[in-house]
Amino acid sequence: MKEKIIFYAFSSQSWDSYFPIIKELLVQEPNAKNWMSVYAPCDHYEFRNDNSKDLFEFFKGRFHKPREDTLRIPNEHEYALVTTHIPDESHGLNNGLYIHVPHGSAFGNNMASDYLLSCYKASNIYCGVSPTEGEYISDSIGEITRKEALFIATGCPKNDIFYDYIYGSQEKRIQIKHEIKQSMNIASDQAVIFIASHWTSRGILRRFGTSLIQALSTLGDKVHIIQGAHPNLWTNHVSTHTSEWIYRSLCHERDRGAASLSLGVSDASALLASDIVIGDISSIVIEAALLEKPLLLNIDKDSFRNKQTYEIYKNISVQFQGADDLIQAFMNGVEFPSNRDNMFNKAKELFGYNIGNASKQVAKIILDAASSLKSA
Repeated sequence: MKEKIIFYAFSSQSWDSYFPIIKELLVQEPNAKNWMSVYAPCDHYEFRNDNSKDLFEFFKGRFHKPREDTLRIPNEHEYALVTTHIPDESHGLNNGLYIHVPHGSAFGNNMASDYLLSCYKASNIYCGVSPTEGEYISDSIGEITRKEALFIATGCPKNDIFYDYIYGSQEKRIQIKHEIKQSMNIASDQAVIFIASHWTSRGILRRFGTSLIQALSTLGDKVHIIQGAHPNLWTNHVSTHTSEWIYRSLCHERDRGAASLSLGVSDASALLASDIVIGDISSIVIEAALLEKPLLLNIDKDSFRNKQTYEIYKNISVQFQGADDLIQAFMNGVEFPSNRDNMFNKAKELFGYNIGNASKQVAKIILDAASSLKSA
């Protein structure tokens, strides 16, 4: 049978977004494995675990690329096309019912959010991070020019993995954290500092290189530093020269034992193990806020498209300007904003919608859409 559901794996990050959805989809409809496939245009993919890789290889092998000269027929769809990004027209996926799913937890956290609005306009069904994202899209586009796409607030499926920690007791959180540290070979008495970097020029790695690692490594064996990096740092979003010097610098810090690296697609383990998270405009900041982690951020108001999102980033964290400023904060202590707990709750309201059930809802939306299409 011809594919009725195609997942467009624009990048490793896209596939990591689909992984929990596909697992849930197969629970709801086991036979779907016979009419699902993954279109994977990239040369290289990273995976959350072996299960993710095996699932990817199974569905990738089933895909048969459509003819590139096919023209999209208005209002006539042959398959449900699940995507985190707008498909490249040269890939020939022209007759799909576009179902957009989130690849990050936030919106309005950088000026590149215009792309989010483009994704909405290109979609037939848009699975949103929260009801507030729907309001954000309407306010940004305007009702007159708004496309008649179906917006459904589903939550971010990747965040379902955090459900047990977010809604667990303090004892449960300690247990989860301990087990994660054991799996990562981190000593139980070491504090974990996780540094998360966005891929844009405002991101920590492009802005500071490895100077933050070097400064924090002076704290000695009482801390374990994990450096994360947005997957786009290693793609054509960033110049080859920039990617190369960042990667070489990170490997040097790893090889001298100053830090371990999290350069794959899922930072869930690093976030759960962390005692402190250092970040920038990345949506990982929101995931850390959902986990109520102490945050130190390098942010700039002008980098945010949405004022409400900026206020959350600012008021859940202490800001720093550079490596020296950061290490002084560690040495002298910091005082977090007095309304931080309220901002944690606000972050959950805006970005933590439907945690634990997002994958189930998105899977059902996809199955319902596929069942409504003409027979393949």
